[in-house]
Amino acid sequence: MNSFDAGRVPPMSFGAGRLIDVAGIAKDLGGGPVLVVADKVLAELGVTSRLELALAESGLTLEIAADVAGEPKDAMVDALAERARAVGAGVIVGLGGGAAMDAAKLVAAIARAERPARHYALCANGYPSDRIPAIAIPTTAGTGSEVTRTSIVSSAEGNKYWYWGEELMFSHAVLDPELTASLPPHITAWTGMDAVAHALEATTSRNSNAVAQVFGLQALELLSEFLPKAVADGADIDVRGKVLWASTLAGLALHNCNTHMGHNISHALGSLAPVHHGLATALALEVTLPELVSRPEGRDNYARAAAALGSSGYAASLPEAFSKLMRACGIGHELPSVCASVHVHELATHMKNDYNIGMAQNAACHVSNDMLEQFAEAMLNLPRAAEKAA
Repeated sequence: MNSFDAGRVPPMSFGAGRLIDVAGIAKDLGGGPVLVVADKVLAELGVTSRLELALAESGLTLEIAADVAGEPKDAMVDALAERARAVGAGVIVGLGGGAAMDAAKLVAAIARAERPARHYALCANGYPSDRIPAIAIPTTAGTGSEVTRTSIVSSAEGNKYWYWGEELMFSHAVLDPELTASLPPHITAWTGMDAVAHALEATTSRNSNAVAQVFGLQALELLSEFLPKAVADGADIDVRGKVLWASTLAGLALHNCNTHMGHNISHALGSLAPVHHGLATALALEVTLPELVSRPEGRDNYARAAAALGSSGYAASLPEAFSKLMRACGIGHELPSVCASVHVHELATHMKNDYNIGMAQNAACHVSNDMLEQFAEAMLNLPRAAEKAA
């Protein structure tokens, strides 16, 4: 067995109604004021009010920043960091999907140093030593950001910048499946397939290790059984809980071994068109898996992933098993119409840039420039479908 670093895993509170634990956790981490970085839509749905109610009798000062709409931009992160300094935040809470949690963890890491977020992109500079403790409260089941040491923030031009390091780990994660019950079926499917991709890519990557196999394969087994059920009946909190837990397991696999071709393409495409990340990643894997599993490198791991998805234990059966799960979740073999203006050369160029190429290089086999061009062409040759509202 190769040597590897399993990384740090934050303490977690899991179960329906666990939102009530946040006040005690915040006090244990040092107390307020508490700055809540949340998805804008959660304020509209009343979820931020539920958090305020959970903290009402704690004596902690609370500041709600429901500013996140879509992927976080570096200017927004800088503004949130300034707000954290202005209120003297003692704890940061990330409430929402991956965007809110990615923004919150980065704000917690950099706020006390008064440097802009871009100063730390791609690990160009070390993070300050006096980070603010942070609590993750995911309201989708897909990104696994609550347990990863990475954050993705876009520039005003749409370029995605990676941030990583142990300093970005949350101090605690609160996993309450009741908070995911309001997700509509197509968002449940898209975010859930992002979790599937995290687990599958981590377990089949060049850097896959025993820890990723434990977390990732268990996540795939759970998601193959329960994600279609969550799409069909989002009110079943037990099923929602299974999917949320699987998403966290997939995040732990990702935390250890990172992603490869699905995310290389989806991040590149997302820089060029407003396509949902989970949907783009699922389609990118469906396009690339037949070629990847045909190579000898990583064949055993592809076979294990296929078995975890309920197929025969052969690498060659993985593409069909993956597509079957997509169809069971109502995801067609179609690219959203918003991608119509993207050209093959443009997509391939973004797949090869410094922000994305590392993911392609993490595939088990060598991915040449010619393969990247072929994958870009295959992706953009998918049939077009009407875009659903996110």
